[in-house]
Amino acid sequence: MHSVWRRKNNGKIIPENQLGGLAAFSLLMAVIPLFCFFYTFNFGYHVPDHLDEHHGAQPIEIVTRDGRGEIYFFADGTSAREFWAQVGYSIEQMPDYPLRAGMKIIVNGKYPGESVAFSQMDASKKLALGLPLDINKATKEDLILISGIGEATAEKIITLRAQLGGFTKLEDLMKIKGIKEKRLSKFRNYLYVEQGRQ
Repeated sequence: MHSVWRRKNNGKIIPENQLGGLAAFSLLMAVIPLFCFFYTFNFGYHVPDHLDEHHGAQPIEIVTRDGRGEIYFFADGTSAREFWAQVGYSIEQMPDYPLRAGMKIIVNGKYPGESVAFSQMDASKKLALGLPLDINKATKEDLILISGIGEATAEKIITLRAQLGGFTKLEDLMKIKGIKEKRLSKFRNYLYVEQGRQ
């Protein structure tokens, strides 16, 4: 004889094999939240020190000698000496320099004072962090990352930049057919001309 379970609402019968599936599903739904809790508790992402993004904070990337890079945020006006002291490095012999948004600092030695190289973050990281690209330094591949700039437009920008010897203002882009004020206004969030060029 089959054991059955009648629902009080409409009198439908649920066969025994479906009852087993219903019980297994209920058990699974009870276990998943516990698994998620213990997984994130034991293996959760560790936020690095000084990864505090706040209003007005500027990002830099620090790449250690093992090739691992992390993004840090600093307040405007922070010098490298102040930053390294906050991070906890010994910096007696290290030259001081102002930190700039989008800077990439490669630490080759055990401590930053031993061997430090400077570069710029990759364009994709800059754009993801809301930092615009200098149009006079951007490559074709960098420009293609910007919404509204395809391969053909990127090539036209590179060609015009070579003809002009570099852009002096962003409005120079309107010399390219198809770029008017409306389209240019979309690019203003992603591109800029370095101040010394104007």
